[in-house]
Amino acid sequence: MMFAAAVMLAAATVPPVHAQPQAEPPNPLTTVKRLKCRFPTASAAAWKSGDPQVQLKTQELLFEINNIDVQDGTAEFIGTAGRAYVTAVLSGWSLYFVENSVGQLNVTTVFAQEASPKRLKAVHSRHGYLQMTVGKFIAEPSVSQNYGDCEIVE
Repeated sequence: MMFAAAVMLAAATVPPVHAQPQAEPPNPLTTVKRLKCRFPTASAAAWKSGDPQVQLKTQELLFEINNIDVQDGTAEFIGTAGRAYVTAVLSGWSLYFVENSVGQLNVTTVFAQEASPKRLKAVHSRHGYLQMTVGKFIAEPSVSQNYGDCEIVE
């Protein structure tokens, strides 16, 4: 009786052959070479009396990221301020582009999830501060985050 119960228990825990786990879809970020990005919505913060105040903005931030090489960790950012060479970091199902200049750090994150056909969800963040005082003007940190998507350009 014990033997029959053990056989039945073992048979119940073995998945049927046709119930193999499905393979994950390929990550499109591993082979992407060029992106056209659009960010229609943003938030920005400014400190008033020491407390951060956030404002939502509607705007149209557009830029391209070309010559993406996730193996070498390099890419070329082209925006309204011209061209910059950035670091490309593929981590899981997200592709990060990091630009670092004096007093400024910009990070663009592209997620391997479609916002609409052929367009991937994305976020662009800017963080900057240069300490300076001119007359009564005292520079404040500049921070913003933009929300939108990037189109994979074939």
